[in-house]
This record gives sequence, C-alpha cells and structure tokens, in this order.
Amino acid sequence: MPIYYAILIILIIFVILSLIFNILTSPITWIIIAALLIYSAIKKRTYAKKVEKYQEELKRKAEEQEKAYYSQQQYRRGSEDIIDVDYKEFEDD
Repeated sequence: MPIYYAILIILIIFVILSLIFNILTSPITWIIIAALLIYSAIKKRTYAKKVEKYQEELKRKAEEQEKAYYSQQQYRRGSEDIIDVDYKEFEDD
C-alpha cells in the first residue's frame, strides 16, 4: 500500500476523532488536516511519476529484448537483410 493511502487513512481517523471530541472548530485541527492533504497529494504525485518511469524503462527493455530475439531468428533462417562478416584478428608482427 503506497504511503499516501496510509496518510489518508490517518487523516480520516483524525477527522473522526475530532468530531467525537468536538475539536473540529479549532484552527490547529484545520492546519493539520490541510498539511496531511497536501503531503498526501505530493506523495501520490511522486509515486505516480516513479511508476510511470519504471513502466517506460520496462517497456524499453522489453522492446530491446524483442528486437534482439527477432534478429537472432532472422540470422538463423538466413535472412538476406543481415550481413554476416567473418571477422578475424591478426597479430602484429
């Protein structure tokens, strides 16, 4: 469970306790509620960015692996698009 969900749960519990103890009219209560909401929104945004970045990286790696796999298959089938070069190293005398 991401941290912003935990913060929202704490916020809900805080509001319920404030209603029970009748302190919802206190300014400090509203400051705490606003701070928790802002912090939760920031955490949610950073979490979404991390997930998006991870998905892009995963997609890029999958495409690279797919290209490598298909190029190996074409090489095995003897595709004319792939140039096969016999490379030999010669030692310097």
